[in-house]
Amino acid sequence: MKAIVFKPVHASQRKKTLRKDGTASVWISAYQNGRHKYYPTGIFVKPDQWDTKSLQIVKHPNAVAYNSLISRKMSELMEYQVTLINEAFGEHPSLNTFDERFRATGGQKLTFCGFFKMRLKERKDISEATRQTQLNTLNNFLAAVGDVAFRDLNYNTLDAFHQYLLSEEKELTIIDKYHRHVKTYINQAISKGFIASRINPYDDFKYDKGRPKEREFLRLEELEILENMDTSRLSREMIKARDIFLLMAFTGLRFSDAVNMCPSNLTQLRQGLFYSAQMMKNRRRAKKQINLPIYAFFFFNGEEESRAQRWVKYCIKKYPARQNEPFFKGLYNAKVNENLKIVARQAGITKHLTCHVGRHSFGTNMAVKISVTLLKQYMVHSKVETTMQYIHAARKIEDDVMERIRWDK
Repeated sequence: MKAIVFKPVHASQRKKTLRKDGTASVWISAYQNGRHKYYPTGIFVKPDQWDTKSLQIVKHPNAVAYNSLISRKMSELMEYQVTLINEAFGEHPSLNTFDERFRATGGQKLTFCGFFKMRLKERKDISEATRQTQLNTLNNFLAAVGDVAFRDLNYNTLDAFHQYLLSEEKELTIIDKYHRHVKTYINQAISKGFIASRINPYDDFKYDKGRPKEREFLRLEELEILENMDTSRLSREMIKARDIFLLMAFTGLRFSDAVNMCPSNLTQLRQGLFYSAQMMKNRRRAKKQINLPIYAFFFFNGEEESRAQRWVKYCIKKYPARQNEPFFKGLYNAKVNENLKIVARQAGITKHLTCHVGRHSFGTNMAVKISVTLLKQYMVHSKVETTMQYIHAARKIEDDVMERIRWDK
């Protein structure tokens, strides 16, 4: 790739048009391989005040000052090109890469963490909860290695980050999630030309990803304890966390869908409440439809209505909302998980509660009642293998029960 060549040009040479006062702007032309990009200087002069040979302003009262300004702008662009060359270990940037980076940073030096934060703010394909989670990753990265330049992203940087996470006693699966976040933005930096494609530090960096834990879940009797617990010592936010957790446990909704449940998603049929909405997850893909017969979930003999319907009605009454306004507006996954720790302790539940445990509870408890096909449909799984994990967990429960039976008595 050849170097980009910069030179000042008068707009009358490009567009052959002038402003009403007879002037046209002076631009800095960036040329590479037959292509041009143009950068404004904010200077306007008449055609006869521009010398096409010396590429300078002449016969103008502010000629000296204007020429100095043009020279500084040229130097700024050339210095930025040198910065990119150094970052890429001597590799010249393409004109498109230069232009994209220069406009994104205003010519200022951009670090990897600055890029991470900028892209995180710009992205429209992720939920606010995901944005907060990835921001937490960025904060951990900054705490571990500081605000590193692109060229300093290497094996040692990633190892320092990894060792920091271990020192913070993070679980291996959580550490893996942090690494995946960082890797995502390194790949984006490569695609944007901030890092040479041949220099991805994760190509050589390997780490223990840990084994996924068995899916935690609450049995129906444990859900009943949560439902009937004394909430007098809980804050309003803690009660909200308990309530949305049980909503997920009784309906199987993901947090992103539960937190966006609106009155408009619920229809009163002859049998009872029916939920219908488009899945919030995977916004870049075609959204999947969720259809749930709330009235049928966990309907036990002797009870007037299903536990799922009873809980949804409780939420409707406790958190009144307009037709298209979420009942649990403003809740974030991380904060809910934090409050669930306190809720569990107050309820006497020793299991580690998170939002996803609510969904796991639904899947595992329903797995012993309905077919795999139906469970896959209700949980909106793409693959039946995912649904089968709940079937295996449910069978383990049955095995545990059988093992505790004293057949000799």
